Amino acid sequence: MAVMAVIAILLSLAAVGIQNIDRGQATTSALAVTEALFDEARSAARGHGTRARLLIHSEMNDHDNDDRVRYLGYICVAIQLTDQQGAPTNNWEVITRGTQLPNGVYFSVKESEDAAGRVGVGSPGTMNIKLPGFEQTKECYYYEFNAEGVCMDADRPSEDPGAAIILVGGSRPRNEAEPIMLKNNKVGFVVWRNGRTSIYRSPNQIDDK
Repeated sequence: MAVMAVIAILLSLAAVGIQNIDRGQATTSALAVTEALFDEARSAARGHGTRARLLIHSEMNDHDNDDRVRYLGYICVAIQLTDQQGAPTNNWEVITRGTQLPNGVYFSVKESEDAAGRVGVGSPGTMNIKLPGFEQTKECYYYEFNAEGVCMDADRPSEDPGAAIILVGGSRPRNEAEPIMLKNNKVGFVVWRNGRTSIYRSPNQIDDK
């Protein structure tokens, strides 16, 4: 009996360890995916010669399963449309199918804004836009690139170029806006004016900046 009890404890500890490894791999994978999507948004801005935005689904509606699944984890790219003379309009169009981050990984606007303030780069804005798979417009956070491919602050386009993006691993209870982070599980990166990125691979790197 004693041996069986010891084996049961060891198996429990191993299961917890495997879960933590899986969560760590999920955030690492999400980090690479998000960085690639930022590159895609930058390329779209330069390629179309207009502004482009990286969109992150932010409409919290736990009564709609699609909204619940996509909340803070669905990312796509949109460009600003122009008129026949090539002048920018107020209309935006999503040009990608969109990507869902791994299960249990979320964009954290609070952590991202805190990191942006520490390193002196811009913060995300909010907008309503029609996303693939939805009939109605949805609220999204966005990061914007100008036609030269520079990431700009949403409210102050002439100041604080660049952006900070923090992803957290954890869970989000129903009707709670912010995910509950698991054991300070967060990663991210900073996009600088020149387009280069600095990766945060541990919470200490994020909080010490």
